[in-house]
Amino acid sequence: MKIQNRLTLLFSFLFGIILFGFIVGVYQFYSNRSREDYFQRLHLKAALKVDLIDGETIAPDVLHAFYENIPPNYEPQVTIYGEDGRLIYRDKKNALPEKEYRDLLPRIHKSGPCCVWHEDKQIYGFAIEGYKTNYIVFATGKDVRGEEQLQTLKMVFAVAYLIVMLFIVLTVRLLTKQAFRPVARMTAQVKDITHSNQLNIRLDEGNRKDELAGLAITFNRMIAQLEKAFNAQKQFVYNISHELRTPLSAIITELELSQNKPNSKKEDYEAVVDLVLKDARRLAKLSNNLLDMAKTNYSPTEIAMHEIRLDELLIDVCHKIRKSSPGYTVQLIFDKTDIEDDRLISVKGNEYLLSVALGNLIDNGCKFSPDRTCEVHISYENQTIIIRVIDQGIGISEKDMESIFTPFFRGENQSFAEGNGIGLSLTHKIIQMHQARFTSHHSPAKPCLPSNSATSANIRPKPSLRPDIQTI
Repeated sequence: MKIQNRLTLLFSFLFGIILFGFIVGVYQFYSNRSREDYFQRLHLKAALKVDLIDGETIAPDVLHAFYENIPPNYEPQVTIYGEDGRLIYRDKKNALPEKEYRDLLPRIHKSGPCCVWHEDKQIYGFAIEGYKTNYIVFATGKDVRGEEQLQTLKMVFAVAYLIVMLFIVLTVRLLTKQAFRPVARMTAQVKDITHSNQLNIRLDEGNRKDELAGLAITFNRMIAQLEKAFNAQKQFVYNISHELRTPLSAIITELELSQNKPNSKKEDYEAVVDLVLKDARRLAKLSNNLLDMAKTNYSPTEIAMHEIRLDELLIDVCHKIRKSSPGYTVQLIFDKTDIEDDRLISVKGNEYLLSVALGNLIDNGCKFSPDRTCEVHISYENQTIIIRVIDQGIGISEKDMESIFTPFFRGENQSFAEGNGIGLSLTHKIIQMHQARFTSHHSPAKPCLPSNSATSANIRPKPSLRPDIQTI
């Protein structure tokens, strides 16, 4: 069931219950007032007959003869007993069996006036003092006029209830329809976005003040993020295709040329093998970088984290770079050697990913330096481990600084060294995953990782141990 229909039924039901309770209360109040009024009339007419008989104004037989032929529906029937229970007068002999009255005599003596029903008639009994003696009087009748008024009131209330309920249902339906009109409009706009597959369409945000406007704003932000993600995905696929096609085309070209020259010298074949091997290594490096980038998209809880000594990790990374690139010179420098507690130089993280991030920084430092040399400084300052990678390269322009962390982006200095534009983006993601900070300047690089000290049990530091990864 739609919310609009559900709200219509709910509010109509609540209003119906309240209105029904109000009508029942009014009817009950009017019914009680009508009954009390009728008992008062019975009391007055019965008391008048007691006065006539007690004052001997008229004889009981004469009074009886006068009321004998009056229809009971128009005049209450009065029966008078003496204080001793002796029957003194009654309007009609067959009005009610005398037993009904005599059963009420002890009750009136004990408790006073009483009102009871006998079939469809009301009996009102009470004691009254006369000039000569005391009397117990019963007035029996049927309030025909009052019952007719109550029946009329029932009909009026029933018709009014139906009319008011119809009005309430229509009003609530109109109000809910008006209230949900923006929702229907938003739904139609979302369907248009879904059917057209155009993520550049945005929902109407209205006055930007109410709850629905807030929902539209949030949805538009989500659509903007999705559009950005899809565009990035398209660009990523394009870049991947381009990066894969270039070395593959080179490999195919070199092999075809070699195939077309069957009588080539050994040196020519060796040159072809070197070129193919170079392109194959480039493909392997690209594949490894893509796999590492995929790992950075995992949840931190899915990646194995353990305590790592950064000085030992840096020594291992520098050794691997020297081994894989014999022309590179990496100088590892400990700025402060007074660290007595090993925990101050340790962090909790993933050893493989951190080695990839630091390796990319050091490799870039050597690759873009004219003499293929860079310095790696490690120090401990203000409860923070600071790693500086310093090169003597040509630097990065201010325009390119904003995009250095974008996958496959290559700046104006791309002709100075080979690369695929993934390294810094991958490094940035790894550093963010370890809750560190990474910045870059036109002076020494300065990556900083939080220490795993007594006040910081894991890679996520407390406010006093803010991570700071910088490139200067």
